[in-house]
Amino acid sequence: MTKIFSSKTLSAMILLVLVAVGQSFGQAQAGSGQITGVVTDSNGAVVPSASLTLISKSTNETKTSTTGGDGTYRFVLLQPGKYTVKTTAANFAEVVLEVEVQVGRITDANVTLGAGGVSAVVEVTAEGVQTTSNNFDAVQNETAIQNLPINGRRFQDFVTLTPTAQVDPSRGQISLSGQRGINSNINVDGVDYNQPFFGGVRGGERSNSAFTIPQESVREFQVVAAGYSAEFGRSSGGIVNAVTKSGSNEVRGSLFYLLRPEQLAAGNNFAKALADQRLNALGVQATLAPTQHQFGGSIGGPIVKDKLFYFASYEQQRFRAPRQVLFQNLVGVATPVDAGQAAVYNFYRGNEAQYQSSNDAYAVLGKIDWNVNDANRFNVRYNFAANKALNGVSTGETALDPTTTSSISTNGTEEDRNHIFVGQMITTFSSNLINEIRGQYARETRPRTPNELLANINTAIGVYGTRNFLPTTQYDRRIQIGDAMTFISGAHTIKFGGEYSDIFADQTFGFNQTGVYTFSGLSATTGILEAMSTNRTATVRGRFDTTTARYNLQIGNLSGAYGIKELSFFAQDSWRINQKLTVNFGLRFEKQYNPSAEANNTPVLNLVRNTAWPLFGNRKLDPSIIPDSQNEWGPRIGFAYDPMGNGKTVIRGFAGEYYARTPLIVLAAPFNNFRNPAGDLSVTLGSPAFTSAGFNLATFETQNPQYVAIMGGTGFTPNTVYRQFAILGINLNTISLASLPILTSAQVATIQTSILNATTNPPANLGAFQGANFVGINPDFKNPQSFQWGGGVEHQVSSGITIGADYSEVNTIYLQRNRDINLPAPTGLDPVSGRVLVNRSLRPLTNIGTLQIRDSSARSVYRALTLRMNMNRKWGRINAFYTLSRSMSDDDNERDAGGVLYDNPYDLSSEMYNSRLDRRHQFVANPIFFLPWGFELSSAIRLRSVHPSIHASDPTLTATEIATSDR
Repeated sequence: MTKIFSSKTLSAMILLVLVAVGQSFGQAQAGSGQITGVVTDSNGAVVPSASLTLISKSTNETKTSTTGGDGTYRFVLLQPGKYTVKTTAANFAEVVLEVEVQVGRITDANVTLGAGGVSAVVEVTAEGVQTTSNNFDAVQNETAIQNLPINGRRFQDFVTLTPTAQVDPSRGQISLSGQRGINSNINVDGVDYNQPFFGGVRGGERSNSAFTIPQESVREFQVVAAGYSAEFGRSSGGIVNAVTKSGSNEVRGSLFYLLRPEQLAAGNNFAKALADQRLNALGVQATLAPTQHQFGGSIGGPIVKDKLFYFASYEQQRFRAPRQVLFQNLVGVATPVDAGQAAVYNFYRGNEAQYQSSNDAYAVLGKIDWNVNDANRFNVRYNFAANKALNGVSTGETALDPTTTSSISTNGTEEDRNHIFVGQMITTFSSNLINEIRGQYARETRPRTPNELLANINTAIGVYGTRNFLPTTQYDRRIQIGDAMTFISGAHTIKFGGEYSDIFADQTFGFNQTGVYTFSGLSATTGILEAMSTNRTATVRGRFDTTTARYNLQIGNLSGAYGIKELSFFAQDSWRINQKLTVNFGLRFEKQYNPSAEANNTPVLNLVRNTAWPLFGNRKLDPSIIPDSQNEWGPRIGFAYDPMGNGKTVIRGFAGEYYARTPLIVLAAPFNNFRNPAGDLSVTLGSPAFTSAGFNLATFETQNPQYVAIMGGTGFTPNTVYRQFAILGINLNTISLASLPILTSAQVATIQTSILNATTNPPANLGAFQGANFVGINPDFKNPQSFQWGGGVEHQVSSGITIGADYSEVNTIYLQRNRDINLPAPTGLDPVSGRVLVNRSLRPLTNIGTLQIRDSSARSVYRALTLRMNMNRKWGRINAFYTLSRSMSDDDNERDAGGVLYDNPYDLSSEMYNSRLDRRHQFVANPIFFLPWGFELSSAIRLRSVHPSIHASDPTLTATEIATSDR
């Protein structure tokens, strides 16, 4: 890791300060909003030196301001809520505005003063046309959050009711503007709410099935899908900006109980279709929607009126779902006549069973707001969340389909616990100079324990034994501090500041911990039953005695503890050139300081460093280097033009450079693979562990008499799992499938050494690391970078009704992909699929297996046209959006820990095609109707087209040792 304050970084800091002193870029703040406007007389002439008083209707907090020579005023860093704005000037009557402020938005509240002594009261909503904002956003306010039916009550699910938003199919995270789920940025109360290790929202994949913050505590949030301001970063797409509730001068509370009974889903057409297509024939009932219970409440009020306020909320969830282990490939298959095959058949059948999975969670939030004095406002928040799911490790089952081909022994318990402390202080030095400082301490622990510790058998029939990545524990900690200064000078609202995060993660993780017995290219049920049997023939001696068999084993110590540091600075300005035109521009600098690799495995390091890799441009690779991010400069500019000057129409445009972060999981294997002992490093036994070149079978048999004894004679090459285990004196025919052996790294080294000792001119003996599959990182690795531009128009048709159309394009480069560079020149093409064939024995390094590198050569392009309508009436509220879009990419991996997703490793130019995130048509709407007697009727509507047809690759080909393509 490089020094944090290098000379280049220091230069960047100085440059940003100089920019800030001049002019910067300005838009709404994280976790707060603004009110801005122009004060004019009845003839349209501006009124300078008018006095404005802002009063919070919930806490009675008061602020004052004065219009400049151009008649403009602005109140910044306002908590979302309702305010009274009183405007007075000499020789004019007082005008009172009732104004609503929403998170992240600029509410335009122009004031027209009339002569005489009669005051006027005008209501201004926050959902009108924002004539000074250059981007298109969507806000879910308190009414929406309280009323819209969101299954699971996870606040981030409301984001899917906004344009361009969807759920990334990889791991269920939120995608904005066609970007990977890990490349969005979610903020709560102005601080980071992302999972630093896995990426996505805090809680990682567990957040998809259990809330991490009570929905009762979320007041509202804003989604900017593209074109956000320089104040924000760490996203190549868009941002989500949420704010929690606060107490007020009135004591208010709520209680709720949500029951989702399974019976209400009895007419589910999807379940009926699934039953007709498959489940009825299996004699299994569809799960429908298992009964779910959620309950909780909130309360808030004053501790000291107008001074000190409290808010607290609690929420709990209880969920049970029936599941069933069913090996579908055996359905309708009679018990084999052959005794050996029958034993394997009965082994699988004996593991079919019904079981129950759970998903229980609770979360609590407490918040204190303190109006210290007229110049200082302070708040502090604590949030705790915990969830636990028995038999909740993902095994492939869907909500409707209760069956799984993974045994109960393959399942386990998922847990997650979060502690989050957030503090904020806003200091008003004058009406034109305001400072905000925010801090956060957050930590998360995610233990994942298996039901049993057994060797894993993974075949096309099903899976038995410990899940290949269990047990594991992940802990992370984030310390974040940020400061921003807002300076209002005439027509300019200048804001500049910086942020620093210290992030640490400690993970105990590794694949193939208990060993995985599997087959490559063998999918026929009868073939699997035979290959797992103890049957002996003249050429096949027993279990896994086939070159298609593999045994994958973890040889590392599973440990990986490291951290990153994030630094950013920004400067931005909102320049209201006149009453019609506002120009927003700014600059952001970001840097990610990554850890240095723990690399002390000298024999492996020297081999890798001294090899010229054809698939790496014949360059050499130094695995000890994990590069920091590039110096990430993000210039941004936008405009908002009100052509009529009446606040009813706005034409907008924006363009800028944006960067996403790289989550720590991407760095895990490069960090620990090249040390001794390694962290997460696997080897593969079977045919990949044997090379025929120079091997002398007679010498080998002389040196390994117990091998000959187990094989029952000579002439058997040690190129299968069964035979390589025999080198150790292990006869797999004498061991039950339910308790297959788990080898040690020393035993693996013995197998490798025994084969090398009978080989003429063998490659260097790496011991247990012989044939291991390593992961490194390209020394030119960069964080994702996108260029965004767009524009559109929004118009107020009548009071409370606005319509709009906007276009955006996001072109992203430096997306992460995995590449195996330990491949030789191709030997030909498969005549069926056209995929490349290679001879593994000709690898650049034959004494290791794959050498994958984290590369940043992938890219994507997203284009979208959105039509929007917003209606606010006394009888209801409707937001509706239709998006026509196309998303293309040349790699759809989100942040895969291993495997590759290309068809041809020698030519990636043909990989660009429809992305896995491509949805041409999306329609979302969220109507709320206010009925008589206090009743409300609401609905959440999401419609989208299917994924466009894509060409497919042949998943059965294994010669290249490349995983199934993603397109």
